[in-house]
Amino acid sequence: MTVAGGTSLDHAAARAALARAREVLWRTQRPDGSWESLCDMGAIPTAQVLVALRSAECLTPEDAADGARWLCARQEPDGSYRSHPTAAEGDLGATASAWAALSLCARRDSGEAIARARAYVEAHGGTAAVVDAFGRGDPAVVYFALAGLIDPTELPCPPMVPALIRPAVRFMERRFHSGILMVSGALTLIAHRLRGDWDPPALPPALPPGSPEGPPSGQIARRFAARTLTLLATFQNRDGSWNASTVQTALILPALRAAGLGTGHPMVASTVAWLERQRVRDDVGLHFEAFGSPVWCTAANLRALIAAGESPVDERMMRALDWLIGAQSRIEQPEVDNRNPGAPRIGGWAFQVGNETMVDNDDTGAVLAAYGDALATAALDQDATRRLSASRDLGRDWLIGMQNPDGGWSAFVHGLPAKRPGPLFSGPVEVSLDDPVAAVRTLLDPPRELGDPSTEDLTGRVLDGLGRVGLTTSSPAVRRGIQFLRAQQFDHGGFWGRWTVNYLASTACVLQGLARVGADMSEPWVRRAVGFVLSRQNGDGGWGELPDSYRDPALAGRGPSMPPLTGLVLTGLIAAGEGSSEAVARGIAYLLERQHADGAWPHGDWLQAIVPPDTFYILAEAAKHYPVEALARWLEVA
Repeated sequence: MTVAGGTSLDHAAARAALARAREVLWRTQRPDGSWESLCDMGAIPTAQVLVALRSAECLTPEDAADGARWLCARQEPDGSYRSHPTAAEGDLGATASAWAALSLCARRDSGEAIARARAYVEAHGGTAAVVDAFGRGDPAVVYFALAGLIDPTELPCPPMVPALIRPAVRFMERRFHSGILMVSGALTLIAHRLRGDWDPPALPPALPPGSPEGPPSGQIARRFAARTLTLLATFQNRDGSWNASTVQTALILPALRAAGLGTGHPMVASTVAWLERQRVRDDVGLHFEAFGSPVWCTAANLRALIAAGESPVDERMMRALDWLIGAQSRIEQPEVDNRNPGAPRIGGWAFQVGNETMVDNDDTGAVLAAYGDALATAALDQDATRRLSASRDLGRDWLIGMQNPDGGWSAFVHGLPAKRPGPLFSGPVEVSLDDPVAAVRTLLDPPRELGDPSTEDLTGRVLDGLGRVGLTTSSPAVRRGIQFLRAQQFDHGGFWGRWTVNYLASTACVLQGLARVGADMSEPWVRRAVGFVLSRQNGDGGWGELPDSYRDPALAGRGPSMPPLTGLVLTGLIAAGEGSSEAVARGIAYLLERQHADGAWPHGDWLQAIVPPDTFYILAEAAKHYPVEALARWLEVA
C-alpha cells in the first residue's frame, strides 16, 4: 500500500490492473507479430476516395451503392459531416466532399441526404465558400468540380510556368515539404484539365507562354505534366499508394488521369488497386479509413509490454521484434527529403509498412526505443541480439543524419526553414493564388506550416529513442537536441505539440527524452516543464486537452481527463522524478478507476494531429499502451 498525500494506492490492485491490460495487448496482436490501429478521420476519406475512383471510371456500382449508404448513415441531423470524429460541429469541406460523393453514387434513397448536405453548404457560404477554402488548404472544391457541382472555370488555377524553371524548383524544394509540392502539382493538373485548358494527348494550339489569362501552351502543359509525373513517381510506393494514405492517394489519382495516363497505365492501375484494397465493408456499408499505424503501434505496444515485465525472449515478443526488423526501409530515401551531405539514406521506418518513400523520424525513434528496451534485458540469444543490433545501428545512424541544423528533428524532410519559438497552426494557412506579390512573398518566406520544421514533441520522442539505445548528453547530437528544446519552451514551462494534441503530450515526451539521455532533471527549465504539467491536472486526477488549444494557446493543457493522455503524462512525470508525488498517485488512481473489467481503458476522445487546427484523427491503440507503461513505470518506483 502506498500513501502519497491523501491518496492511498493498493499495489496488488495496480499489479492486477496491469496484468489485465497486458492481456488486452496480447489478444489484439496479429498473427505476424504486429499490432494495427486504423486511424479514424471520419467521412472525409470515404467521400474523397469514392469521387476519385468514380472520376477515374474505376468505381463499381456495388461499391458506389455501399459507399453512399455508409455516408448517409454518417450524416449529422443538420445535414453536415464532421472534419474529424470528435468535432463539435459540421465542417464545410467535409460536407462538400460528401455531397460530391453522394451525387456520383446516387441511390434512390440518397436524395434526402444530398438535399440536406446541399442546404448545409448553401447556409455556410455556398460554393463560393468552398472555393475560398481552397486557399486555406482544403481540397474539397476539387472533388466538387470532379463531381460536376461547380463550373470548372471557378476553380483556383495555379500557374504551370514556375514549376518548369529549374532554379525556381530547387529554391522551392528547400522551402516546402515535398508533399506540398506534390499536392500543388496534382491540383494544377486537375484544375487545368477540368477547365479545358488542355486535353492530353491532343493538346491545344500553343499560346504565348507568358499569357496570364489564357490556358498554358501545349509545350508548357506537356512539360509540366511530365515534370509532375516524375515527382509523383518518385514518391509512389511500390504498393501503389502515396504516403500509404487514402486521402493523399485519392487526390493524386485524378491528377494522373488529367496528365493523360489511361486506366491501364501501371501508375494508375497500381493506385486503383491499392485504394480498392483499403475497402472496409460492414453492416452499414463500405468505407475507407485514412491510414493504418502498424509500425507505431507495434513499437509502442512492445515498449509497454517490456515495461510491464514481459520478456523479449517470449515467442510473441520475438515475432513482433522480427516484424519491425522486416518493416525497416532498405530503399533509398528520395534525395529531395534529405540533402544532408554524407547522411545515410536508408534505415528509417514509416508509420505503415510499404510506405518506403516517406519514412519518418518519429517512427524511427519509436522503434529504437523498443529495441533499446529489448536489448537492455540481456535475455536475448546471440542470433536475436545480432539481428536487433544491426537493425538498431542502421536506424540510429539514419536518424542522426536527419537532425536539422537547429538541433531538432522534423518528421520527414531535412533542412527546411526552422520553426521560430511559439505555436504553429493557430489558424488556417492562407495562400493567395490571385495576388502575384503575395505569391512571391510566400515563395521567399513560406509559412513554416508549409514546410517540415523541427518540432518539440517529435524531438522529445527522438531523444527518448536515442537515449534507450545508449546515447547520452556526451553526444553532440543529443546536446544540440536539448538546446533546440530549451529555445522552444514557453513561458508557462510547456512545449507545443505538432503531431500529438497538444502541450501536455509534447511536454511529457520532452521530459521522457531528457531523462533517457541523462539530462539534469533538476535544472530550472526542466522543473518549469514539470510545473506546467502539474498545474494542469484535473480534479479527478487525470489530464486532458482538446484541439482548441491550437487556435487558442490560453487553453494549453486544459480539457476533460483522457486515459491515454493521462498515461503519457504520468510516464513523463515519473521519468522526471515525480514517481512518489501526490499528483502521480492521483493520476494512477484515476487510471485504476477508469479501467474496464476486460482490462481496456476508454479512449476519451484524445486526438492526434494531421494538419491543425482542423484535421485530426483518432488512434485508438493509444488507450492500450500509454496506461500500461504508466502503471508499469509507477510500480517500478512506488
